Amino acid sequence: MKERLIGDDQLLVTADTTMGDALWDWVAADAARRAPDGWRIANLGAVPTSLPQPAAPGYGYPQGGAGVVFWILYRR
Repeated sequence: MKERLIGDDQLLVTADTTMGDALWDWVAADAARRAPDGWRIANLGAVPTSLPQPAAPGYGYPQGGAGVVFWILYRR
């Protein structure tokens, strides 16, 4: 677990992830930047963007690409 201060009264606690510290450092910096205006993290989420591999290559499916969409919901 790693703790990052993201405002005078907020702490972001994260576990090890495959995305590494760079992602969480960015999230912490973004949250800290928004904190003086009263914004607080209300929710974090992610979903994979990879499609299942078809039986045969082609047919409009991207080959091999793995990705993720990540969001931060702020509230004040």
